[in-house]
Amino acid sequence: MTAPQAGYRYAQLEDARLARALTRVLQAPGLTREQATGWLTTVEKALEGGGPGPVPVWAFNTFATLQSLHLHPARGLAGEGVPPHAEAVAARAVGLLRLPCFWLARHAGPGPPLS
Repeated sequence: MTAPQAGYRYAQLEDARLARALTRVLQAPGLTREQATGWLTTVEKALEGGGPGPVPVWAFNTFATLQSLHLHPARGLAGEGVPPHAEAVAARAVGLLRLPCFWLARHAGPGPPLS
């Protein structure tokens, strides 16, 4: 989803299907919190240096997937439940979504502030 040469903008729920697949991976037994969230460092590095202006296709696809990823682990998959590190993944996704959506609150009600 971060491939800079991407020329296709997701239009057929690819972001949701990617989020579903990632949520299934997050269900892996023995997966640590660091492993569940660590791969998002690659996404963070891909987004570094972005700024105002047109959003490249790959960045649009990435942000769409992050929005879906915020929802899928939090709700869980039918018959599979919620992954153990869903909150940590959602918090990391929100942190990255604040790059283009600076208006998102850092804290979403009761509980600890989101990243």
